[in-house]
Amino acid sequence: MASLQTQVDSGALESAIWKTRSVGVEKIARAAISCSITINVVASMGTFNTALLPAEMTFLQQAVALLMWSVLIYASAFVRPRLRLEFNPDLIALVAFYTLAAISVLWTSMSAAAIMKSAALAVTTFGAFCLITRIDVDEIVRSTALGLFILVAASAFCALFVPDIGIDHSWMHNGQWQGVYESKQTLGFVGAYLMFFACYRKMTGQGWAAFLVTFLLASTCVMASESRGAGAVALAACALLLTSLWSVNCMRLYAVLPFVMCILAGFLILYFYSTGYDAIHIGHSTIDFTERTFIWQYAISHFDDAPLLGFGINGFWTVPSIYDYFEQNHGWVLDNYHSGYIAILMETGFLGYVLFAASVILFSNKVLHLISAQSINRSHCALIIGFVVLSFQTNFTETMFLRSTMFTSVLLAAFFFATCRPVPQRNLQPL
Repeated sequence: MASLQTQVDSGALESAIWKTRSVGVEKIARAAISCSITINVVASMGTFNTALLPAEMTFLQQAVALLMWSVLIYASAFVRPRLRLEFNPDLIALVAFYTLAAISVLWTSMSAAAIMKSAALAVTTFGAFCLITRIDVDEIVRSTALGLFILVAASAFCALFVPDIGIDHSWMHNGQWQGVYESKQTLGFVGAYLMFFACYRKMTGQGWAAFLVTFLLASTCVMASESRGAGAVALAACALLLTSLWSVNCMRLYAVLPFVMCILAGFLILYFYSTGYDAIHIGHSTIDFTERTFIWQYAISHFDDAPLLGFGINGFWTVPSIYDYFEQNHGWVLDNYHSGYIAILMETGFLGYVLFAASVILFSNKVLHLISAQSINRSHCALIIGFVVLSFQTNFTETMFLRSTMFTSVLLAAFFFATCRPVPQRNLQPL
């Protein structure tokens, strides 16, 4: 009898030891994921100034970002899932869209750059799934905000104390801050994202001192870079976040904004396609958004060359005749659509845009159901809606969709995954 009791005690002790080890391993894995997020943000949010990192070495940024995603994916295997997704239409549409984008490399020139971008998109999309199912949203925001703060603080330091790096001295942007980046627009949008996350952290319990330091530093960089669009979008997103936490009706209204913006982008594309204009004409006014519309019209004019499946990922501007013709006519070329919606249309075609629009409308519909069923944390829901709206607004004039390594682009996919959860039918209430 004593021997049996000894065996039972020994078994219980061994079980307790393994449980303790499991908890310890998970704690280490979670810490690794948090650190990887911060490093990833620092490495992936834009191309560094050539004075800090030579142009021929910029691939190191993508390499570090992919390494951090690999670390996150590996570490997630040791963390118990916090969120379980359901194989439903919204998840199917989302996966179908990213799958089409990744395999679209097959109908490009199959250059090394295109193949790498396709592989990176596949890795980061899976990383987005691992991220949102293993780590709490507040932990993601904390690590992301830390990375953005490092970038903004370093940019302010360069602008104030190393102006040869931190200030743009070109004739077009003379005197505007660019910080650690090669363009002032990048600094503006990094600051805008930090403003948004700072507001969220304040609304969920962060102290006033930390909030003011973070928000004021971020807004200073936005204003000094003269990114008025980024600043306006950030303030609008912060107001959306605040009113969402105040009113459920506001949250429901904002949930449909991404689909509305997707439809508006479709009408904008149709305008350039049907008229052939290279600017927006309203009465006697001409709007070209700092000549961005020249790029939009030029890209859309080639839509009929590959209407169904598009040119494939990284497959449009790499066509020599397309690239050279634009440069000859305008004297410059940016190798950038300056519109995420047009990037989707041109690289994945009409089919890709339909899948994208379907995933957006299913996202809006699912969020409304989650709100009615009260099956999602209210602050998390407000954050997801606000971030998605911020991203969709940004993509009217900048290309953030389908950026294979930029952290905020991947985070957008992660937040879409976050809504692909089951909705308890018994809790559903009338909208």
